[in-house]
Formats: sequence, C-alpha cells, structure tokens
Amino acid sequence: IAGEYYADQQRRLNNERDYRKKRLEEFQEAIQENLRGLSTEIIAELVDERERQNLTQKDVADITGILPYNLARFETGTRIPTLVVLEKYASALDKHIEIRLCDNEKNN
Repeated sequence: IAGEYYADQQRRLNNERDYRKKRLEEFQEAIQENLRGLSTEIIAELVDERERQNLTQKDVADITGILPYNLARFETGTRIPTLVVLEKYASALDKHIEIRLCDNEKNN
C-alpha cells in the first residue's frame, strides 16, 4: 500500500511538473512575441530618427560602443535588443526610452 501511495504521489508530481513546464514555455513564447513586436516598433523609430539626423550605423556604434554588426542585427529585427541597448541607442540620438505599466489589451 505504501508503494502504491508513493507511486501515485510521484505520478502527480510528474504531471504537475510537466504542466508547469508547458505553461512556462507558452508564457515565454507569448512574452517573446510581444517583446519582438515592441522592440520592432521602437527600433523603427530609432532608425527613422538616426536617418533624420543623418547618422550612420557606424556613427551610432562609435557613440554607444555597440558593435556595428550587432546594431545591424537589431535594426533588421534578427535580434531583440535589451532595454539597456535600446537606451544606449536612444541616448546616442539625444532621446530616451519611456516605459509604462499598462493593462493587457486582452483583459479589457
């Protein structure tokens, strides 16, 4: 009886672990997709501003210390930059990034 009890407990723990793992993966995918969209919008604005100021990627790279090929990867959307990198980029253009905490649209 004790063996069956422990086997049942182990199955429940395994099922719960698998459920949590799947839920975490789904959450991370949703967050990544959301971040990709947000960073794409911000980067598009930064690129527009960079071009408006007649600066090249190399100019921004020299000011920020971001490697030129990384800057190109951010601008083409092949890599999602961190907030620190976005702020460095914005600062090079004499701009800054503002962050707001908002309700998710799906909850409204």
